[in-house]
Amino acid sequence: MNKTTVFIAGLALAAAFACAQNAPMNIPTDRAAQYYLGSSDELLIPVNIWGFVQKPGQYMVPDNTDLVALLSFAGGPTENAKLSHIRIIRNDPKIGNVVYKIDVKRYIETADERLIPRLRPGDTIIVNGTTFHWINRFFEFVSRIAILAQIYYLISLSEEYRRNR
Repeated sequence: MNKTTVFIAGLALAAAFACAQNAPMNIPTDRAAQYYLGSSDELLIPVNIWGFVQKPGQYMVPDNTDLVALLSFAGGPTENAKLSHIRIIRNDPKIGNVVYKIDVKRYIETADERLIPRLRPGDTIIVNGTTFHWINRFFEFVSRIAILAQIYYLISLSEEYRRNR
């Protein structure tokens, strides 16, 4: 082989490699791509939990996990969690995004397991705060503003006192 042939073959190979890097990938977006195997060959699914839980974040949980188990994985609800109004946001391929409202407080009172749904891959769970929490935050804010106003008042009083001396 002469040098020209090797050079042309090298250019063709480099061009083919560059085109392959830019080609769109046809990755299937079916539900099977959202499942993983755990250490003991247990099927795991990714779910997100946000809001008033001890450890919010994304968790890889067993396929048959329900909402109460996920709350436990996340360290449980915080003191200010509103258990009567937990939302599950689910992307259903047939009907699109759906928001389910779950009353875990009622489950705690009745032990009716039909109230607690099984989780699906990609579910996002949002645990809201109680009204008391938001009222408490409001009064914390107002008290900080009052402290700043008091500091301003004391500074202006001291400046007036110096001027009148």
